[in-house]
Amino acid sequence: MTSENSQLHVVFGRSAAGTLQQALEVAGREGIVVAPYDDFSFGPIDRDDANARAQWVENELGYSDWQKIFEDSLPVLSASMEASKPPIAWISPDSAHSAAGFLWWLSHMADKECQILDVPRLSLLDPESMTEYLDKAEPLSAGRRARSLGLWLQLQAENAPLRILGDAGLMSAPLEHFDAALLEHATPEWQKMARIVAGVLGDFF
Repeated sequence: MTSENSQLHVVFGRSAAGTLQQALEVAGREGIVVAPYDDFSFGPIDRDDANARAQWVENELGYSDWQKIFEDSLPVLSASMEASKPPIAWISPDSAHSAAGFLWWLSHMADKECQILDVPRLSLLDPESMTEYLDKAEPLSAGRRARSLGLWLQLQAENAPLRILGDAGLMSAPLEHFDAALLEHATPEWQKMARIVAGVLGDFF
């Protein structure tokens, strides 16, 4: 049974969270791994409004019941605030999903101490590789906290449809941002949509 004093790990991606749980088992360590279900790299973020996000996702992406996705993310916040030790946030700096999720999470942490780990391509690591990072977390500095919260406030004010990674980090983008890239991978012959999307994703690695 996991002790209530076990280290809490917050991961911004469900796949990476599952791998981290396996990594803890490989390393023989206790720990609690949590991850928000929502992806704050898209949709409205100007306020914590499950209905607004759900309506946007249904209108723009065609998915229903996103309100539950948002609400299922909230226990991560309560678990983080109640943790007996400073929680460790695992951040993938090359993932807009991870970067935006971290900013959303941090904006709810008030002054609670936390630790951070910047791990490139986090979602691609296997459990053995992930164990190498277990002792590398560092306290979140006051400077980075202030910069991160300032960026989140800016992104909230802009409230763009998308948040992407640019040269200067996370930034707002229009909904049409990826259209040109998608068209580059489209051909006159019929293809599955997933194949076109995979081709675009491959360009980022």
